[in-house]
Amino acid sequence: MPDVEYMLFCCMDLEHTCGFRVQSKTKEEAMEHARAHMTSEHGMTEIPKKTERKIEEAIKPVMSRSKA
Repeated sequence: MPDVEYMLFCCMDLEHTCGFRVQSKTKEEAMEHARAHMTSEHGMTEIPKKTERKIEEAIKPVMSRSKA
């Protein structure tokens, strides 16, 4: 069975013209990077709860392939 290798957030999943991507060990770390990105690149001084939920839903685990 594959193990989670890392968590991936792609801003393009929310903002179709933004190519920002982040890989992290945990969902929480990906969320921190996504929040910082939203503030610095999209000018969001406050991130609405609805947007936070969309970000959380967009963070996906990437599985490693087992080497059998």
